[in-house]
Amino acid sequence: MEKYYKIRLTSGGHTLELSPDAPCRLLAGGLIGFDCTGLDVSVRSYASRHGGYPERRRFAERELGLVFEIDAGPDETEEIRRRIVTMMNPVQTCEIDAEIYGVHRKISVIPCGEALFERETMHDRPEVSLEFIAPDVFFRAAEPEEIVFRDPVPLLTAPMSFFAGAGMTTGIMRTTDTTRLINEGDAECGIVAEITADGGDIVNPGISCGEEFVLCPVTLSDGDTLVIDTRDRRKNIYLNGERYFYFDRRSTFFSLPAGENIVTVLCDDGAEYIRARLEYVPLYFGI
Repeated sequence: MEKYYKIRLTSGGHTLELSPDAPCRLLAGGLIGFDCTGLDVSVRSYASRHGGYPERRRFAERELGLVFEIDAGPDETEEIRRRIVTMMNPVQTCEIDAEIYGVHRKISVIPCGEALFERETMHDRPEVSLEFIAPDVFFRAAEPEEIVFRDPVPLLTAPMSFFAGAGMTTGIMRTTDTTRLINEGDAECGIVAEITADGGDIVNPGISCGEEFVLCPVTLSDGDTLVIDTRDRRKNIYLNGERYFYFDRRSTFFSLPAGENIVTVLCDDGAEYIRARLEYVPLYFGI
């Protein structure tokens, strides 16, 4: 374990911090499942040929563990012990926010084992062991990446000089319908695209990545906002905050592959009125 680390566990309004400066400090070998997770791979044999073919290739559910000691006075130690017991509730999803090895990532987990408090005598520091399982096996980047397709660019400079009758330009609106972005994660990830009509109508808006796209047969009036969410298990479309159930039957709720991607905002008419932004969170195989 490197000299500096910070692991924050949050559940049900309670928070527990593990770091060299906190009462709870990791022990040697106290990080389990943070580097990588198990693989679930199987091969089925050919009936009459040598070898076989891959039947299943996937990441298994990630099992994580934390082993640490509590270095505090008797009263604080007992308060921390009670807090840990309260937080280890399998009905609630816990959030692990980890800064280790110079990176900052998060993962949602479920307590899956009893909290163990071990010490040789009642006067020794307790050694605590916690177990979790992560249904979504990948760690997430701590902050989402954001792309803005249309934004104002200021033109004012100093010192300023004005010619009589020439007026003044304070800025321009830079508009683009295509962006090149890099998914720096290890795995593909979904996106949340927000398309707003600004100053006029947008007819049949949508968004594409490569050959895949999501198109919506709707006209956005000035001020309307369409949100397209392609994240795994959250795939949906919202029109002005309400679920919108109509989209072109050829649509695919695509994900961004790892690496470089070209994403385009689409419409049949009214491209000049588009104000759009895209957000995505890179996913990683481990810390």
